[in-house]
Amino acid sequence: MTQTTLQAPGALGPGLAPDVLERQAFEAFDGLGPGEHVTLVLDWAPPGLLARFQAERKGQFDWTPTREGPETWRVEVSRREGVLGVLRTVNEALSWDHDRLDGLEARAFAARDQGDLVQTASLFSRFAFGLRRHIRFEEELLFPEFEAKAGFSSTMGPTAVMRAEHREILEWLEKIEKAIDDRDVPVEPLRLGLHSVLGDHNLKEENVVYPGTDRALTASESDALVSRIQAM
Repeated sequence: MTQTTLQAPGALGPGLAPDVLERQAFEAFDGLGPGEHVTLVLDWAPPGLLARFQAERKGQFDWTPTREGPETWRVEVSRREGVLGVLRTVNEALSWDHDRLDGLEARAFAARDQGDLVQTASLFSRFAFGLRRHIRFEEELLFPEFEAKAGFSSTMGPTAVMRAEHREILEWLEKIEKAIDDRDVPVEPLRLGLHSVLGDHNLKEENVVYPGTDRALTASESDALVSRIQAM
């Protein structure tokens, strides 16, 4: 997979001026193939740059923050197969993020099996950050939209189950974080505990909540919701 990193001044050393970085970000993105990404390292919050991508490369990218301040922001901008202007669905966008997170978690444990605890800690940190962000935008943006359209309250129906499972997932995540880079701690039982909740949880979201939200919204409303999720 091709990866290009563009760095702003002051982020992690000498880098690019903001206008130059934005121009080069688009140039690098346009040179990507589907599934490839460019990493942006910034010393300012990037909502303005995201807004440009949403306006000028609509439907062609995924926007994945991997660090959010206070001094450094880091974002992966991935190339999709979609044509310019295509509308996004909730199910497609959030299922993609499930797959991305699953890949990070698997790579973290593969690195641990190989004895590379530095890489293990780095990959699992990215996984944990992304999973917490995923849970946050579901609970703050997606679930309220689904509940309003489907007529559920936050304490009943499928989203009530999803919220309760989120609490379990976060508990397992915290336990693994404390042990993942210690070769003397057996983490596989903790990993199995996480998977026992997360696997079925993701399937229920992809089979019920995500498509249910898309059915309840117009195509433009689903696309707008994906844009709001990207901006969180």
